[in-house]
Amino acid sequence: MSADIGDDGIDSRALLGDFETDLWLPRFREAECGDWSIRLLPVTAARGYWGKGYRTRGAVTLIGPFAESGAAWMSLVPMEVESQEIGVAAARGHTVVLGLGMGWCAANVALNPAVERVTVVERDPNVVALIAGLGIFDQLSAPVRAKIRIVAGDALTWRPGERVDCVHADIWATLLAPERWSEVRRIHANIGSDLLYFWGQELELHRLDAGEPDIAALVARTGLPLIADSRPDYRERIAEAARWWHGG
Repeated sequence: MSADIGDDGIDSRALLGDFETDLWLPRFREAECGDWSIRLLPVTAARGYWGKGYRTRGAVTLIGPFAESGAAWMSLVPMEVESQEIGVAAARGHTVVLGLGMGWCAANVALNPAVERVTVVERDPNVVALIAGLGIFDQLSAPVRAKIRIVAGDALTWRPGERVDCVHADIWATLLAPERWSEVRRIHANIGSDLLYFWGQELELHRLDAGEPDIAALVARTGLPLIADSRPDYRERIAEAARWWHGG
């Protein structure tokens, strides 16, 4: 992995090996702030969100507190990247990103030309300090960087006080949880955006599937303005993702 670490940091795209994405990926270096740290971990193979396997060379990972120990909250691996692509592509207008994480998701939302500004809601000041210290947003052009504003707040209680066009939520350490739908509905009730995408939503949709005729009908059952992929194989890809990530 040392070949991917230069004077300007870790080349996170090179670490992804034969996995390809159109999303922008920053350079990192190992660092820590409070209970949070960025680490380079040896990962030689990884599965994408939709089930395909890839040869990788390592993974830049955000490690932070979880329950009574630490956990990987986000990693630059194929699964994490693929699971953000639909929401990033559909973002527009004033988009709220819930959870700063490693910063690259918010950066990609800001890079979307349909997005006018990005409000990032993050409750932990150590995460904000860690990403600021790494200069993640400094790697963007000045006009893109100017779109991004970080505010302190809890994603489950935060209210914007202004119109929000789109919400992109990634505040969880695990893909699936029994309370996920109630948390997402709580978020939507507080923010009231026209569009909503949350990390792992395809797997949660699969758990709701009761023989609905198409994905639009399934989304309608949620009562939420969820962003769905317009490609005709979306339903099949959801089923394949579920097979790998929760035995569906």
